[in-house]
Amino acid sequence: MGEEEGVAHVRKKKHAEQQRLMEARKAEEQLKTTLRIVLEEAAYNRITNVKLANPQLFLAAAQNILGIYKRIERKITDNELLTLLRRLKESNEKETKISFERK
Repeated sequence: MGEEEGVAHVRKKKHAEQQRLMEARKAEEQLKTTLRIVLEEAAYNRITNVKLANPQLFLAAAQNILGIYKRIERKITDNELLTLLRRLKESNEKETKISFERK
């Protein structure tokens, strides 16, 4: 009986993992579809490149894009996306301060 319970537990765990992956793919597809709607073609191409290079920046930008779109209710241009990406990148970069002391 113990072995059967172990097999059942593994199957249940595997099924839950598959379910989680399917939900993640579905959410990713929904985001992709929404971004296609709210961004101009050049901006959409740029954000997909950002996703490959910097997934964290992509997620932050996507959240901001959706919020901006709700306010302005028009497609976001490539220049507007560039401005947003620059602002996000600057706010995420840690400020490095170097000081020199002379003896």
